[in-house]
Amino acid sequence: MKKIVWLMLALCLACSNRTELAGRYEALHHGPGGEIAAVMTLAEDGSGKWEIEGEVLPFSWSMEPGGLRVHTRDGAVVVGLMEGGDVRLDVPGVGKLLFRRR
Repeated sequence: MKKIVWLMLALCLACSNRTELAGRYEALHHGPGGEIAAVMTLAEDGSGKWEIEGEVLPFSWSMEPGGLRVHTRDGAVVVGLMEGGDVRLDVPGVGKLLFRRR
């Protein structure tokens, strides 16, 4: 019985944290081709997507202390750090992006 109570408590805490992070975030990347806008959407159910120049890239995400982990469809894991209400991600091949909550 104790295990069930602890499991339910852990699930409730995880859900509440996801609810706090869920939303729309925007970042600008300054590359050799100019400025590129990126939009990241985090859903409460742990799904998410990046929208970059009309391309949509789905992913899943999970909470970790002080940030989140983005799990891409190809198996990559990108660790994000919380900075106030914003998220900083070090995206492979792109660099560090600060996604500001909108």
